[in-house]
Amino acid sequence: MSHLFATALLLTLGAGSAGLLTASAQPTQAQSFNSISPLQVGLISTSSAVPALGNSLAQVEVPLSAEAGIGAETTSLSEQSQSLDAIAATVCANLPEWERPSAIAQTKQLEAMPYYGEELDTAPMAELAKAWWGHDFFIFTTYGLSARTDPLYLSGVWTAMDDIWDCYSGDRPEQINQGELAEMWLLHHRLVSLEWQDSQYLVTVEPVGSGLQLVQFPRRESDQTLPLSIVSTTGQALAVMSGDW
Repeated sequence: MSHLFATALLLTLGAGSAGLLTASAQPTQAQSFNSISPLQVGLISTSSAVPALGNSLAQVEVPLSAEAGIGAETTSLSEQSQSLDAIAATVCANLPEWERPSAIAQTKQLEAMPYYGEELDTAPMAELAKAWWGHDFFIFTTYGLSARTDPLYLSGVWTAMDDIWDCYSGDRPEQINQGELAEMWLLHHRLVSLEWQDSQYLVTVEPVGSGLQLVQFPRRESDQTLPLSIVSTTGQALAVMSGDW
């Protein structure tokens, strides 16, 4: 059995059933972007937060099989099908040199925008800004131009807007809103594998010094909340935040 499959199986038995991690966001000044609250069990959603505004966004397709580098296995086919079910994902934006802006640059950008401005110092905007800044992984099952404003600007991905627009070309927005596609943002991490296991998506990622990936993949379920867990190649469970409105 390969190292990749062994890692995923151990995660399922050991930590996979623990559920998704979340950040408990405490209201604070917008300038305190570097302060991140402790992680707890669950999944953050922005559905009750301030509505988003408008934006613009993009694509570079990379087959998951090439990204993951999965080879032939020595285990039986029946054992593989019961343990791991690989999902064909598309890395529609792959920016290996991208880096999150500094906290100073982030605050300066938001304060210059009328939509945020002084609201950054008050709830619920202060709490929302802290939550987006405190995560590296975001998932989406809905799409709308105005609904992408908070995800883009509060996460720091606004510096890459010109490079990710093609992720929403053609009928991709409709496929996302119709429950056919899901989307995931990976900040300073690289996708290694994506499997359907125990009625949830199991994502394995590798930390990198820089980089941004936008990943889209076909859905296997129709749940209101995407059942997804993210783990590192070392087996560490990682916090993921829902960006749906």
